[in-house]
Amino acid sequence: METRILREVEEMINKAREKQGRPFDVRELTTSCVANVIMSMLFGRRFELCDSAFQQLIADSSAFTANMIAILEIFPILRFLPYFNNTISAFVTVQRNIFTFADNNIAACTEVCDHVNSY
Repeated sequence: METRILREVEEMINKAREKQGRPFDVRELTTSCVANVIMSMLFGRRFELCDSAFQQLIADSSAFTANMIAILEIFPILRFLPYFNNTISAFVTVQRNIFTFADNNIAACTEVCDHVNSY
């Protein structure tokens, strides 16, 4: 795990150097690097920061955690109001996107393992 973290720290330093002193959003870079450590532990590989599927996963995860589902758990009657009904629909869409990303990467890892084991 330490190796994966160090690799992402190096990547983060390189991306910061590429900015050559110009201001940039450190949160985006930090989030991507932390997500890459997690992805490398889960799927055995890292994703490029410019990978659109990876960036979509980060956005979906953020939306997933920032959602108002906790309020709906406390006050279930709110589910019948239009605003919260839309929130639930958005929540389900985000959850589906996250699961699709995970399923696709699990399938890719399984395919690699099956290919290696066939030798």
